[in-house]
Amino acid sequence: MSRRLALQGASEEDAARMREMLQHSASALNASWTLHDDSDADLLVVDIDSVHGHMDWLRAHSSGKPVAALTQNPRFDDAELILRKPVKPDELATILNNVDAQQPVRTYAEPPTPVVPPPAPIAPPAPAAAAPVAPPAPAVIEVTPPPSTERKLADWLADGALAQAVRLTTDSAPELILDPGNKTYYADGTARALTPYFKRAITLDEWQPLEYADLAALQTSGKGQPYSRLLWLFHALGSNGRLTHDLDVDAKYKLSRWPQIEREFPKHFRIATVMMKQAATLTEISDQSGAALADVIDFTNAYNATGHIEMEPVVAAPVTRDSGRHAILSRLRNPFSAS
Repeated sequence: MSRRLALQGASEEDAARMREMLQHSASALNASWTLHDDSDADLLVVDIDSVHGHMDWLRAHSSGKPVAALTQNPRFDDAELILRKPVKPDELATILNNVDAQQPVRTYAEPPTPVVPPPAPIAPPAPAAAAPVAPPAPAVIEVTPPPSTERKLADWLADGALAQAVRLTTDSAPELILDPGNKTYYADGTARALTPYFKRAITLDEWQPLEYADLAALQTSGKGQPYSRLLWLFHALGSNGRLTHDLDVDAKYKLSRWPQIEREFPKHFRIATVMMKQAATLTEISDQSGAALADVIDFTNAYNATGHIEMEPVVAAPVTRDSGRHAILSRLRNPFSAS
């Protein structure tokens, strides 16, 4: 029985390469593997370099099913199963064989065969004396509405948002170059110098195509940074002290693991120290760390985007009957109230 492999967050190029390797590596595999769109598979491979990749990987990992992380970051080692980009056939075969040896073969329900209705009877031709047939109505062509022309920088980091490498310039910040094929960005100067890009909307016509020779030179320079860091900076420098919509202002927050603290953000060390101890509300973290509440919120937004934050929702306390001194005084004041 064939095993199923599913991809999440990967580009079409990565999916095509994975499908090709499954076909050419069949002799090295202990079982037959096929690529499926459904995430319910024997192995789910999540591209953690995508915008929400870390969160998707954490969510999938908590399900208890086999999950592999797909990344080009050579320093990432938080996952048990890791595929480094570009994926090599022998590395893929090793992981698939390990999953096949440890996981029992699953049986998947096949979709029901659609019932094809019998063809409608053909009407006999109309007699010559019949009234002329009206011309058919013109076909209705559905037009997909154009996407919004204004987006924030984080929106342009999503899969499929940009089709090629582009550059963005402004008078108040260094040039920013995005390489969507490798989910990498290039920019000179400090991290804070990119702040103007995080504060405003960016239209499609502001992105300028990058020549292939310029991109090749950048790729060999070794100065590229992963999209995940740019997304982190977007929240750290562009949140303006406003909590993102997916976080609860009354919840308690805790770091799941120690993050890599940027040198340009010295307050983050104090905030991280508090959040590693125990879960606390945002105001409690601010009081204990001595950092401004806005800085705590920006920190929480940024590290939530990279999958470092654990949120504990507020649980309403059960209503209990007051049988103590306060209840006795209440009955003395109003002896006819219900007990």
